[in-house]
This record gives sequence, C-alpha cells and structure tokens, in this order.
Amino acid sequence: MPLLDLGFNTKEQRMNRDLERILYWQEHGMHASFTGINALRNSDVFTATRIISADIASTRLKVKGHESNVVMDDILKLFNDNPDGQLPGWHFKFIIIANMLLNGQSFVEIVRDKNGFPTSFYFLHNDLVGLEEVNGEVMYNVSEDANGKAERKTGDDILHFRYITLDGYTGYSPLYALMHEIGISQGSKSFLRNFFDNGGTSTSVLKYKKGQINNDQLKELKKNFSESQLANNGGLVALDDTMEFTRLQIPTEVLNFLNSYKFSTSQVAKAFGLPVSKLGIETVNTSITQANLEYLQSTLDPIFKMMIAELETKIFKTIGSDYELEFDSSRLIDIDPELQLNRISELHSKGIISTDEARSTFGYQPIDNGDEPLVDLNRAPLSALKDYQQAKINKQNSDIDALKGGDEND
Repeated sequence: MPLLDLGFNTKEQRMNRDLERILYWQEHGMHASFTGINALRNSDVFTATRIISADIASTRLKVKGHESNVVMDDILKLFNDNPDGQLPGWHFKFIIIANMLLNGQSFVEIVRDKNGFPTSFYFLHNDLVGLEEVNGEVMYNVSEDANGKAERKTGDDILHFRYITLDGYTGYSPLYALMHEIGISQGSKSFLRNFFDNGGTSTSVLKYKKGQINNDQLKELKKNFSESQLANNGGLVALDDTMEFTRLQIPTEVLNFLNSYKFSTSQVAKAFGLPVSKLGIETVNTSITQANLEYLQSTLDPIFKMMIAELETKIFKTIGSDYELEFDSSRLIDIDPELQLNRISELHSKGIISTDEARSTFGYQPIDNGDEPLVDLNRAPLSALKDYQQAKINKQNSDIDALKGGDEND
C-alpha cells in the first residue's frame, strides 16, 4: 500500500493502481519506493528510521528570533500543521524523512496559487518522479502530480530532500552502506529460526541401503519422510532395515556467535549517525544527556540544515533575506527534566528571560511584576558606563569644592 493517499476516490482505485505498479516493477525491475521498505524487516533499521523520523516530525520549523512576518508565518503554519489539507503536519514530515532515509531522497510538490503563494505541499512517491536535464536546467518529470496529471516541473516547484548526494541531485540512503550487515543479520536470524523450528537440528540424512532409486523417487521419499516422520511425530522416527537416519549437529560455537551477533546493530547506528544507546546497546562512559546532545548535533542538525536550505531556496528567498529559519530543538535539549530546570534557572538568573516566561515553561501561572526581567546591580549596560563615570567625577569634584576654604567658598 502507498505511504500516502494519491488522490484516488475509493480504496478499490488505490488498490488497483498499486497492483498495476507492483506488476510493472516486478516486470521491469523498477521498485524505487518499496525497496527501502523491505529493509524495515530488520529491527535495527526499523528502529533507526522510526527514531529519526519521529524526532524530526515532532520538531516545528520557526523563524529564529522574536521578529516575524505574516507571509512567513502562514507558510510555516502550513508546513508544520496542515500541508495538504488532509494529512497532519506530523505525519507529513515523518513520511518525508522516512522515505529519504530508506530511499536516499524524497520529493514534495509545491502547489501555488495564481500569485505564486504556496497553498499546499503534496508528497510524491519516488517512482512518480524522474530527473532530466533540459538546456542546462534540471527538470522533474512527475507522472502524477497533486491534480493526478503528468507534468514537467522546474526545481522551483519541487522540494527535493537528499540525505547524501555526490552530484547535488541523486540521493543515497544509509542502506547503501549496510547491504552486507543487513544480509548477515537477516541470514543469521533466518538460520536460527529454521534451526529451532526443526527441533534443534540443522539438517538430517536418510540413507536408503537397498536398491537404487531415481530422482523422482528420491524427492517423493524425502517428502513423505519429512511429512510423516519429522513433522507429525514430534521428532520420533520409525525406520525399517532398509533405511538409516542420522542428524547433523551444528557446533555450539556457531550458534553462540549467531545468537549474540551485535555487529549489525553497531553498524546500523554508525551508518544512520545514531548513538548506539538509541538502538538498545548500553554504554558505560556516556550519559544519556551526552548521548542526546551528540544525537542532536551529529544526526538531526545536519538534516535540519538541509531541509531549511531547500525551503529557503525554493520558497523563502522571495519573501525576505532578513529572516533566518530554525527547527525548535528545545524539546530535544530539555528531554531531561533536571537539565531543563537548570537551563531555565540560569536564563532567569541572568535576566535573559522574565519570571513569567520561566514559570510558563513548567505550566505555572503568571505573577505580579513577573513580566519584568530581573537585573544584577553589579552589572550595567555598556552604554550606561559613560554616564555613570561622569556622575562619579562630578560628585568627587563637588566634594572637593566643599572642603576648600577662603572667601570664595565662605
């Protein structure tokens, strides 16, 4: 099934179109959007994709600082809350990041009104978009846009999010570097499952000691023996004197290695840029706070910067260059309540935020004079130092004149 409703009126239409695509992909080898989904069968890849996608989806895009613009606020609200009129902003951002992590890139159509103002953002499957260079300009061939039509669009109308790129256009997924690790992990798990499904034996040998049998008879003998003896009798094997049955045992060292295989987990964490603690591996010398800070700086922040660069280039460059965008990562920084308390307390004690602002962070009501920042008498603005020094000099001069004698001062 698709990750997003592509505009079909009924469920049957979506299923029929999906079936057509799957049959086409199987016939022609084009399976772009669904290739990465197969990797989700690996629990480490599933966890890494879920964690990164959910954290970015839970982070709002905003204007940095206190200044705002009505047009920018409308676009940011559209992107954060209701990008296409039906899909919530959280799921919209989750789909973008998950698809980018699994397939290396994701595409979003910018639907504009007649004045060029964005009215919605429409997610496009990878298999619906093809890149083509026309007269030195990269064009996007979309087989089904927001209106269900095949269109050729310029880069200004397509948000193209890339995880890793070597030419600026083609994106590569972390799965590219995990082909062998995922194969080993999946193979070892399948081996162990088959091993225990067969009663703790890897395979068995049945010798037929009298006469000769052809291939068809051998296949039939194997089938009958497996169904009648091994499967239905709980491991009890009944033989006559024409057959000999033996089991091939697996060395316990091999089973121990496969059962305790952790190389795949650490490799997946490294490829996705995740601290290993996010995938359930305990760390000794790294605290949770340090791991979260590393996760924010090394994993999420580069993706934030990439998304902001794409949005600024395609949308916000025409609005104004005096505004800077950022993702509100305070939720990720303040994931530890004690750390949040220490950070807010320090900001309040230094007069950066008011008492009411500090109280609102923890859900408390405003108080009298709580909107006034606290100041330290030992510190003053640089602009006030000149007046302070001049007043001090004037006071010293007046004290000296008061102590002088003579007619002039009598």
